[in-house]
Amino acid sequence: MPRLTRGWYVDHAVEAVQIPEGLLRCPECGRGALVAGGRRDPSVQCNACAASYPVTEAVIDLLPSMSQPRSLAQRLMEAAPVVRIYESRLWRRSVVATWKLGIAFEQERQLILRAANLGAAATVLDLACGSGIYTRSIARRVAAGTVVGLDLSFPMLRDARRRVVEAGLNNVVLIHGTALRLPFPPDRFDLLNCCGALHLFPDVPRVLSEVHRVLKPGGRFTVAAVRQRDGRLAALGSGYRRTIFGVDAFSPADLASRLVNVGFDGVQCHYAQRLWLIMSARKPVQLAS
Repeated sequence: MPRLTRGWYVDHAVEAVQIPEGLLRCPECGRGALVAGGRRDPSVQCNACAASYPVTEAVIDLLPSMSQPRSLAQRLMEAAPVVRIYESRLWRRSVVATWKLGIAFEQERQLILRAANLGAAATVLDLACGSGIYTRSIARRVAAGTVVGLDLSFPMLRDARRRVVEAGLNNVVLIHGTALRLPFPPDRFDLLNCCGALHLFPDVPRVLSEVHRVLKPGGRFTVAAVRQRDGRLAALGSGYRRTIFGVDAFSPADLASRLVNVGFDGVQCHYAQRLWLIMSARKPVQLAS
């Protein structure tokens, strides 16, 4: 049954997943920490304002239903057929995706993991984790740490949970939430990874500020997103995608500037070809005065 130790546990019926103490901040009041209810109370509660959030299908649900408008592209990520094929050779690992992006998924993943430079006990946030295509790889790398997967799509999170259980991983916590207001205290994560989603967020500067806030000093940010190509036709195509589907695009210089503007340094571009861009940055270490 759930027990209190260095952290707290939510009983998922399948297994109990340890959630480090102080990991989650209440989205309602922004002050209190969330603590577990127990076996007969599948929820988490704020210790400051008493707000309560359900734990549904092993996912901590911090986002009331339909509380945030979705773009067409975001709604697509909640469709059952898309969820089923997302990790398959029909979508993320498809020949078409490899051709359009100019890089196979496995190559992209290796670039990201090298840039992340993870320690075995790291605490990681996989932002917009989807079905956990990166979450699981990272969780294997940080066997003594914790990986939090957060996504706007509950169907994707449900699939992520199934895959996590099948993989036998017990250091993954899944959260239904929004990137616009991350439910974590400042300076919490060693790495924040966001692959395949930055171009979907309606307020990129706000999200990048949140990313910077929750990273520890010296923490790293790894990101893969749609690349803005040069030329008038490419600009027209990007404008069409943004207006109709809610899909943005970034040039390396544009994204680097955005990262520096919110306080990052050590910005590196690891890949920028065709429709894809892979970059990383670091939150500066605060020097003692």
